[in-house]
Amino acid sequence: MKLASIARSALVLTLLLAPVACAPVAPPPNPVAQATAASLKAQTLSLLDVAGDPYANHAAEVTALTAKIDAAASAAAADPLNALSARQWDVLRDPNRALYGGTIALWQSQGTLGPAFRDQKKIQIGRAFDYILCLEANKAQTTSCGQPEEGGAS
Repeated sequence: MKLASIARSALVLTLLLAPVACAPVAPPPNPVAQATAASLKAQTLSLLDVAGDPYANHAAEVTALTAKIDAAASAAAADPLNALSARQWDVLRDPNRALYGGTIALWQSQGTLGPAFRDQKKIQIGRAFDYILCLEANKAQTTSCGQPEEGGAS
C-alpha cells in the first residue's frame, strides 16, 4: 500500500514538473538587441568604406563604434543562456581574428586598407553580423543560422 502511495506521488510530481522541464532554455528574442546589431552592422560596413583613408582621420569614429560593439557584446554576455551569441560577438571583436577587431587593428597598423581588401572584409563582417542577427531572431527555435563566421588570423 505504501509503495502505491509513493508511486502516485511520483506521478503527480512528474506531471506537475513536466511543463517546466520542456520550457525553452533560451531567452526570448530581444527586439532591442536585434535593432542594435542591425545598426552596428550598417555602421561597421559604412566605416569600412572609408578605411582607404588614413586611420588617424577616423580614429574617433573607430573608438565610438568599438565602444558600441563592446556594449552590445556585454549585453549579450550578461545572459548565461545567450552563450552562442556572446561567443560570436567575441569572435567579431577579437583583434587577433580577421573580422572587425582584426580589420581595425590592421587599418591602424598599416594606415590605410586597399579597396579589394575592404570589399572582402565587408562581406565577411556582414556575414558575422547576419549570424548574430539570426541567432537573436531565432532564439528558442530550431532554425539553422548556418555556420558561424569564425574569422581566422588577419
